[in-house]
Amino acid sequence: FFSRSRDHHTHQHAPCAEQMHGFVRRVFTGAIFAGGGSIMVWSVGCRMGGKSAFADQKEKRAWMGDGPTYYGGEWAQNFFLGGLEGQEKGKEDVKAHMVELTTQLQSRIIERLEQMEAVAWRNQDAFRHHKPVSFRVDVDDRKNMGKLGITACMQGGLVVEKAGVGVTMLSKPLNARMAKAMSNNHPDLKKAIEKGGVEGLKMWVNGISCIVHPTNPRAPTVHFNYRHFQITNTDNQVVAWWFGGGQDLTPIYLYHEDAVLVHKNLKQACDKHNKNYYPKFKAWADKYFYHTARKEARGIGGIFFDDLDEGNPEEVFQFVKECADAFEPSYFPILHNRSKEKYGSREREWQRIRHGRYVEFNLVYDRGTKFGFSVPGVNIEAVLMSLPLSVQYMYKHRPPPHSEEARLLTVLTSEPINWAVDPY
Repeated sequence: FFSRSRDHHTHQHAPCAEQMHGFVRRVFTGAIFAGGGSIMVWSVGCRMGGKSAFADQKEKRAWMGDGPTYYGGEWAQNFFLGGLEGQEKGKEDVKAHMVELTTQLQSRIIERLEQMEAVAWRNQDAFRHHKPVSFRVDVDDRKNMGKLGITACMQGGLVVEKAGVGVTMLSKPLNARMAKAMSNNHPDLKKAIEKGGVEGLKMWVNGISCIVHPTNPRAPTVHFNYRHFQITNTDNQVVAWWFGGGQDLTPIYLYHEDAVLVHKNLKQACDKHNKNYYPKFKAWADKYFYHTARKEARGIGGIFFDDLDEGNPEEVFQFVKECADAFEPSYFPILHNRSKEKYGSREREWQRIRHGRYVEFNLVYDRGTKFGFSVPGVNIEAVLMSLPLSVQYMYKHRPPPHSEEARLLTVLTSEPINWAVDPY
């Protein structure tokens, strides 16, 4: 495994060898047994192939020029809105507002991360004259199955080891099993089923999911997702609706100011709509993002909520939008600053170990992953897009006492901290 050097303490990032030799477009995956009873699993990814299938079609351009490339948000909106039966473009409807939010946010994230990569590559002598890594965009157009999706993934960068942001939409009949499960938390749906049965009920879902695993171990992993459900009857009347979602931060090395920034911004977004939201949804996140077998939190939390259907749907949508809009000013300054930090082989090893915990949580506990596995015909690559590239498992690994690594574990295995009030 000579693809990536990890021992240069004086460098911000040790570049991938394939990138320096013509950017070989491949993914090299393997597993080796290392000393000390550890199992090291590496996935070293370089530039993920250039363009999507429709890249050269003027009406469906996803790749803009030779510089930073971003997905066209306007085309994406039309793509999803065109998949809504009876939905007129521009109609004032929560569905349309949600599609606008998810597609525009996806577009901004892609553009911002590619811009950061472009700057990083220009500032490195070995990469200055080469094209930086960019997002691969895949479009899932299966209207006949009630499925639409736009998945974007970038890996092997100087700033981002792996990042993915996907927007999906489902529109399909509600079967008896799903109806029973959903009606447990939604009295209006239960009443509709008792009145007319399940036949004719239809489910519509639109959501966005994002994960960023930075290259620099000093920069934290971040995850968020937001989704909207509507259940309609044969007359196309909405009989039930709700929102779900959340955001959480998973640091490899803990910087309290980063945790405070993220939580304060989330609290501010929540407080604009309901003062009880932040403490309620923070506690929910602390409980949800917990690795029960390891008895440690996945990270320092954030907010998490589901089945939110209080009041007017447009008002709840505005709350979701406020939370989603808080992501960029919360995370990108952290990624920008921490990506400049120095690191070496010790930090990279600790990063891989913590990535292992992330994999464990996502495959064992995460609801979204479990749901993805249960959906027939699902894009499994999109479901597993959240998994990091580099992972290491060491038997009974414990960091040195009083080290930065030990400090993180102390926080993750203790009572959750109220970061929004700056506890330090």
